[in-house]
Formats: sequence, structure tokens, C-alpha cells
Amino acid sequence: MKNIKFSRDIEKSAKELMKARKEKRSFWHYASIVGAGGWLFVIPVVGGAYLGRYLDKKMGSGILWTAALIVIGMAIGIYNIWHFYFRKSE
Repeated sequence: MKNIKFSRDIEKSAKELMKARKEKRSFWHYASIVGAGGWLFVIPVVGGAYLGRYLDKKMGSGILWTAALIVIGMAIGIYNIWHFYFRKSE
């Protein structure tokens, strides 16, 4: 009886170990996730800066639109990253 239980425990441990080895992520997998997250943040910020600069030149308003749209771009970028990583973790 003890031998059967011991054998089952060993078999279960071996299966868990094999599963963990198959699911092991590589460095490049994590690098791609970080890179994608970076682009999700950078694009709205840079886009906001360019659009804000264009509007400032058009309206002659100093840096009002540039600053405002950079802040909005940062908020959108933070939301994008949060949504991307929250969805990835599910």
C-alpha cells in the first residue's frame, strides 16, 4: 500500500516537473512583452507631443497644447500598459 502511494507521488512530481519545464519562458519572451509595453506607452506620448506642437504653431499658444497632450498621452499610455498586462496575466 505504501509503495503504491509512493509511486503515485513520484509520478505526480515527475509530471509537474515536466509541465514546468515545458512552460518555462525564455528571455526573448519576456523581452518582447517589455518591448511591446514600451511601445504602448511611447506612441501615445510622442503622438500627443507632435499633435500638441502642431496645434501650438497653428494657434500661437506657446506650449499649452503640447504640455496638455503629452499629459493626456501619458495617461493613455499608462492605461494601455495596464490593460495589456492585465489581459496577459489572465
